[in-house]
Amino acid sequence: MLGRLQDKRVHKWIRRDYVKPTDTLDKYKVFVPEANGTGVIGEVLSTPVIGQPVIGQTDTFLSIGPFDTEMEAANCLKYVKTKFARTMLGTLKATQHNGPDTWANVPLQDFTSSSDIDWSVSVSEVDAQLYDKYGLTAEERSFIERMIKPME
Repeated sequence: MLGRLQDKRVHKWIRRDYVKPTDTLDKYKVFVPEANGTGVIGEVLSTPVIGQPVIGQTDTFLSIGPFDTEMEAANCLKYVKTKFARTMLGTLKATQHNGPDTWANVPLQDFTSSSDIDWSVSVSEVDAQLYDKYGLTAEERSFIERMIKPME
């Protein structure tokens, strides 16, 4: 299990029969802290990470997924780091709370190799593809590039 102990991220082993069955436990996923920052639009997320199969999380983390392959989870992690996704997150995240409801305006993506996004490129190049995909104007792109801190 991934959790926090004395203000540090830790992994602890527990028996599997102590864990409530979930659709993500035996799959890849992306863990994001459920409390992060202050709610300022575009703030950097506190180190999201890929969760391997059989790794669960405490309530201090939000799980995004499940994914069948590590590549899909890596692509999701890259998406979470984009300025576009964090701008959309910022439309509902007004405090440090980063629960599932705050992600409602972040569009779902296909993270497989058949996606309309080329996930093999840098985060900033993925952002450019997302701006095109969603038809952002030059003014909207400029605002995001100016206001949102990069995450690589």
